[in-house]
Amino acid sequence: MTGETLLILVLAVVLAALALGAGAVLRPPPPSRAALLLGRGEFTAALKEARTGAGAARQELYVAAVAAKHLLRLDRAAALLDRLLALDPSDGEAQLERGLVAAYAGRLEEAAEQFRTVARSRADLTESLTLHRAWLALEKGELSRARDLFEEVAVPLETKLRQDIGPGDPLFAEWFLQAAALWQATGEERRAAWAAGEGLAAAPESRLGERIGPFKPSRAPPSVG
Repeated sequence: MTGETLLILVLAVVLAALALGAGAVLRPPPPSRAALLLGRGEFTAALKEARTGAGAARQELYVAAVAAKHLLRLDRAAALLDRLLALDPSDGEAQLERGLVAAYAGRLEEAAEQFRTVARSRADLTESLTLHRAWLALEKGELSRARDLFEEVAVPLETKLRQDIGPGDPLFAEWFLQAAALWQATGEERRAAWAAGEGLAAAPESRLGERIGPFKPSRAPPSVG
């Protein structure tokens, strides 16, 4: 084996190792058991399973916070989100969840400020943020502003809820319920009934309907043409 051949082999091994290392870095970690439970709407189990002790991973803190929010354990959710934001103040998803938790706790101005922070830095969250801001305006009694904001996203949102997401996804129950409240407030009773029924059915363990509604489960959500 010549020196040139040996050098080529060494370089090939090094490049292969670097490629494997890069793949390991780029590949997202697999979902934890807590994350899988959260995705199934098993919020109590997810909160119990999440590893939130010292040095907890971002995914575990976030999963636990979302689960706690759905269970209306709002102080617990806020504490977990504050830990996330202490680690990374620019974490847009944590900021958004922090605003929602504040809103459900009745701290509406705090929620509005959190939403403004998200709006300044996370254009990719515009659709969900606009929905949440519309619902927040409704909570504040600002019906005209709520209507204007909701009109910006109502059509694409309904398409997403019906076709892209579809019924049965627990993690989007919040979207269905907030949309239902807004449709109800703007006189779209059939759409409101459909969205409320889907939201409640998708996540039976969630208590968010107590704060967003109240809604009564629909035996058979009416279709809307």
